[in-house]
Amino acid sequence: MISKEDLLSIGFLKRTHNKDLPEFIFVQRDGLFVPFRSERISELMGEEIWVQRSDIVKEEDGVFLWQDLVGFEIIDENGAIGRIAQVDESTINTLAILEDGRMIPLHEDFIVVIDPDAQEIHVRLPFAL
Repeated sequence: MISKEDLLSIGFLKRTHNKDLPEFIFVQRDGLFVPFRSERISELMGEEIWVQRSDIVKEEDGVFLWQDLVGFEIIDENGAIGRIAQVDESTINTLAILEDGRMIPLHEDFIVVIDPDAQEIHVRLPFAL
């Protein structure tokens, strides 16, 4: 059975282009993720579409997706700011939403280093939070 942790949301279907999609895409129905063949994408207008994480990122690539950073601690030059509870990619500015509800922009200009072993993101922010 496919779990949410195995999948990534690629957004809500507005138009069908059927470009570069894996063989199977998933839609959540009654709490379960139901697979559909990509060629049936036109039947899913308005639905949130999910793909298997393994279809997008191969572990050996060393590529991070923003969602992979959930649980990482954000640290600036003054110390720990907080732990990422979720990542919001719904707008042009990707935001880390901390466990206490504060939001930090995840922008390459602010990120100094990402340490996956320590699960830390060191940042240099242009403002005090």
